[in-house]
Amino acid sequence: MIKPAPNFAEKSDAVALRLTLLIVIGDALAFAVIWFGLYCLRDWLSTNAVLHNPINPIRSYLIAFCVYLPFWFLVAWFHELYAHQGRLTSLNQLSNIVKAFIGGLAGSLAIAYLFKQWDIGRFILLLAAPLLCLWFYFSRTAFRHWKQRQFRRGIGITNVLVIGVGRTARRAVRRITSHPGGGYHFCGFVDHHKRRKLSPTLMGSPVLGHVQDLPEIVQQNKIHEVFLAAPMLTQEAILNLVTECEHLGVQFKIVGNLFEVISSQVQIDKIDEIPVIQLRNAALPPLQAAFKRLLDITVAGCLLGLFAVPMLIIAVLIRIDSPGPAIFRQERIGLFGRPFRMYKFRTMTTSSLPYAMAPSDAKDPRVTRVGFWLRRFSLDEFPQLLNVLQGDMSMVGPRPEMPFLVSKYTLWERRRLDVKPGLTGLWQIVGRKNLPLSLNMEYDFYYIKNQSLLFDIIILIKTVPAVIFGKGAF
Repeated sequence: MIKPAPNFAEKSDAVALRLTLLIVIGDALAFAVIWFGLYCLRDWLSTNAVLHNPINPIRSYLIAFCVYLPFWFLVAWFHELYAHQGRLTSLNQLSNIVKAFIGGLAGSLAIAYLFKQWDIGRFILLLAAPLLCLWFYFSRTAFRHWKQRQFRRGIGITNVLVIGVGRTARRAVRRITSHPGGGYHFCGFVDHHKRRKLSPTLMGSPVLGHVQDLPEIVQQNKIHEVFLAAPMLTQEAILNLVTECEHLGVQFKIVGNLFEVISSQVQIDKIDEIPVIQLRNAALPPLQAAFKRLLDITVAGCLLGLFAVPMLIIAVLIRIDSPGPAIFRQERIGLFGRPFRMYKFRTMTTSSLPYAMAPSDAKDPRVTRVGFWLRRFSLDEFPQLLNVLQGDMSMVGPRPEMPFLVSKYTLWERRRLDVKPGLTGLWQIVGRKNLPLSLNMEYDFYYIKNQSLLFDIIILIKTVPAVIFGKGAF
């Protein structure tokens, strides 16, 4: 009889609990420093006649501190700021912190209104929230990077296997192996067909055996987590696997297929007491759509005004570096399949074919000397701000594609055309050019099904470091 493996989940939870406790202590100390530091600053400003109204005695702020500290702990917990920071993406992290800032500031003002007798100054309330959220961001980012460095050194690595050998399994493995910072070590595949002849390898990784051999495979390879990526398995087979993994002391996760990824927002309805799932429309409500357009015009207009002189200098450098126009115009496909003329700074020689595949290597001979640096930091895309003002593009959306690529779209792929293409998007901050089109397509569908003004703002914020550090750009 196979002995159960050591319960990795319990050990992992114990370690995570200790790390979370350290984060909680750090948050408490940070809030105390911010709260009483702002009190001292406000007192100094009134003492030196910078602000005329004197601040209340510190006793009121000591009492209020005992209320605001647990309140901010509750806000941080609600927005998952004590989740597993090692595997939390920077996008989710920033999104959670922005939500915590909005909710925390509103709640802080509400508490001050309910307890007027404390007379807490607006100076402290309005500054404490953003300073604490800055602490949340930098502390979580530092902790996440520390965890990822530990992973790269082989500390805290999670051994995983994937049940399945089909398209869903291969996509899951690509995600696992392309994200070393997640702390996963992929050990191999397990074929979910019980009697099929095994191939020794798949995608360069071993096929460890059949699903009926799972107990032996788990023990021999010291597996910690099992990913099920075989959508065709019956419910009974899946439940049997779940039970078996629980007995072995390993975690069990089910990988959704592409349809589940792109339809993450659903509505549950009933037909004569039978629950049914209805997909939500991807379109924004009219009011949100109007605000999104206002956001596009505001951001694009401000950036054009701010970078007008640098753009003029770039245009001159392009003309000096190689013969030809500074602006490259190309037909792209926009909302509902309508073509439009997209503008970019020219980064390649004029002899290059206009609709050839984009460079995928930094040493592509078509790219000019100035063009290399423009592409490296995405400066070549600045003229697309004009497309945003004209309404052909949005600041955030799917990548604008060329007509010959769109002509090959399948029916479900044409859903990318349900929203305006964007100057930036999830493909820019997560994948960029170092992921195949099929995986970038999934990011586009995720955005389409989850788009909102807050999501757009988060993506715009995350685009800044992606551009500065030239992540994945050629």
